[in-house]
Amino acid sequence: MRTFAAAAERESFTRAAESLNLTQAAVSQQVAALQKELGTELFERRGRGVCLTAAGRQLYEYARQILDLVAEASRQVGGAKSPVSGHLRIATSSVPAECLVPELLAVFRVRFPEVRESLAVSDSQMAAAAVEAGEADLGFVGELPGSSALEATAVGDDELVLIVAADHPLADKGTTTLKQLRREALIVREPGSGSRRCLERALDEHGLSLADLEIAMEVNSNDAIRAAVERGVGIAFLSQRDKRHEVGLASVKIRGFRVRRQLYLIRNTGRILATPARQFLQFVEEWRQDTGCDK
Repeated sequence: MRTFAAAAERESFTRAAESLNLTQAAVSQQVAALQKELGTELFERRGRGVCLTAAGRQLYEYARQILDLVAEASRQVGGAKSPVSGHLRIATSSVPAECLVPELLAVFRVRFPEVRESLAVSDSQMAAAAVEAGEADLGFVGELPGSSALEATAVGDDELVLIVAADHPLADKGTTTLKQLRREALIVREPGSGSRRCLERALDEHGLSLADLEIAMEVNSNDAIRAAVERGVGIAFLSQRDKRHEVGLASVKIRGFRVRRQLYLIRNTGRILATPARQFLQFVEEWRQDTGCDK
């Protein structure tokens, strides 16, 4: 069962063998014996890897319960604590990567120090694509994904605020209007960014689009946008979660106009999650309850 679960979670006999310190032949033999005993195919080939059949997916649910119960029995009766280890792959858009994920991983690492995390930072569209393709176990994005294969859980809210240089005329005023905004050079995120689409939706509610604004530049990095604003290239909408705006820059309110959204944790419901990813999902759910994000 442990060998079967490892192969299911890693979608590869080779990677399962590496994780269990077995040979690939040993993994293949154990899976073959299990299939013979059950009288059904559990895996089918997919490129260089494997994926579960319908029967295999059904068996995996039982296998996971059995293995979790064995581990729990060992902890409760023997007092032995088997550490969770392995690789956790996270794809994230830039705002969660800068303002949310580090906080979560700092606490998660204390609980599970033997889990190795890797973080791929892009935009919401690319992060969602990585999770759907199985290139990442979980993702954090700034908008609901369009794919029905992805399940999204709200883990926080965010508001994009207008940021200007400290010596910009709007900095002293502190407020402006949409009419004035249309006359300013605006720096925006690239297509595919959740921040950009959030701004587009907010403009649409007021009968406007980005085409109605004076776009000075499109940039795929919040750090680059921040630097450009500071040097007077233009103004921009950036997340209020990033407190770096408070140094050398000024935020300006737009009367009657707010750009708000949710941040989401996403997973591919059609893929089996390995133990580190399942533990991280459980950890985030506990964190949501503690912070009131589940209400």
